[in-house]
Amino acid sequence: MGDGNTNREIYVDPRHEEHAFDLPFWRDNNKLWALEVPTEEMDINELLWILDIPFWEDEEGNIVITPNEVISNLDNFPYHRDKIKNCDTSYPIDIMKNKQGRWLTLDGLHRLVKMYLNKESKIQVRKIPPEIIHLTARDE
Repeated sequence: MGDGNTNREIYVDPRHEEHAFDLPFWRDNNKLWALEVPTEEMDINELLWILDIPFWEDEEGNIVITPNEVISNLDNFPYHRDKIKNCDTSYPIDIMKNKQGRWLTLDGLHRLVKMYLNKESKIQVRKIPPEIIHLTARDE
């Protein structure tokens, strides 16, 4: 998303920063998915706090949209609506503890929203140990 103009400063809602990981690198999702971490079941309620945090970009690339805003009016957010509708919930959600010590999604927020909308109570997750997250850094 966004217009590809990397010279412009994007706005990040301060609520996002409060719950971020503060990793010193950009992640490569292919490397994340390749990590050999067991899948386990978790109560979806442990992750629902995330739905009030702005994690998603608007059309200008600003990180200002919360999953709950999308859930409340799917048709106002066609990009995220379609991602939620089309995502494959057979894959586990990758989570890691953030700097606040709370489980936070590394990958799978659209899947989490879809399972929430489907009223699922248990979800499959992979708890990524922080000591191996550096293995997911993008190659420069």
